[in-house]
Amino acid sequence: MEITYIGHSGFLIEWETCYWLFDYYKGDIPEMDSKKRIFVFASHNHKDHFNPEIFKLNDNYYNIEYVLSSDIKVTKEYCRKIGITDEIINKIVSVKPSNEYELQDNGIVCNGGQLIDKNRIILKTLKSTDRGVAFLLHYQEKTIYHAGDLNLWVWKEETKQNNNNMIAMFNKEMNVLKDIPIDIAFAPLDSRQEEWYYMGLEKLLNTAKVKYVFPMHFWKNQAVIQQFRQERMININNAKVMDICQEGQKWEIE
Repeated sequence: MEITYIGHSGFLIEWETCYWLFDYYKGDIPEMDSKKRIFVFASHNHKDHFNPEIFKLNDNYYNIEYVLSSDIKVTKEYCRKIGITDEIINKIVSVKPSNEYELQDNGIVCNGGQLIDKNRIILKTLKSTDRGVAFLLHYQEKTIYHAGDLNLWVWKEETKQNNNNMIAMFNKEMNVLKDIPIDIAFAPLDSRQEEWYYMGLEKLLNTAKVKYVFPMHFWKNQAVIQQFRQERMININNAKVMDICQEGQKWEIE
């Protein structure tokens, strides 16, 4: 698979027969093969995770499906306001936390000359500690996790009680991922949390069995990735922390 960093929490994964676009906020989306199916995921309605511009992709890519957290309210009034047609509405799947869904990529792959139908995508949602959902997807013997805003959001300015409640909520969701092998994880690493910046990502990496993790939600402060690698590498359960340097950066992952 090829992974492209779009910006903030936005990533594009290209598979053999489909694309997955996560949490587009702003930035350049690479040109995609219109023959492949495109899934556009939005984890919640915060403007740095959901941009209505994603609906314009339908102008150039007909074979597209939108998987939106249920807190993104696509009402008739909203649709009229931003020009969403009935055609696009019919391509929207609304997903709720703590549920399971099945998507279809309509793709067939070739293995040694034999055609194999591998088009089922199993999506499990987790409940965010902020808004919306996190995505856990199983596809072609791979598991992909995109956290959205599911993170251990503890802050100096919050009360001890609020931070303790946050820890309890986060730990409950992490229990869903306990010992699960995850090939690719996209998860927040936010320096605004100051000395607590690492806690959510570190907990994830010590709960699930993650091969590659792409930090996100760092608000252009890429230096926090190097800080995490320097300060916390002994605590991450052998996960490979990917270094993100710029928007548009690409990786090939087997």
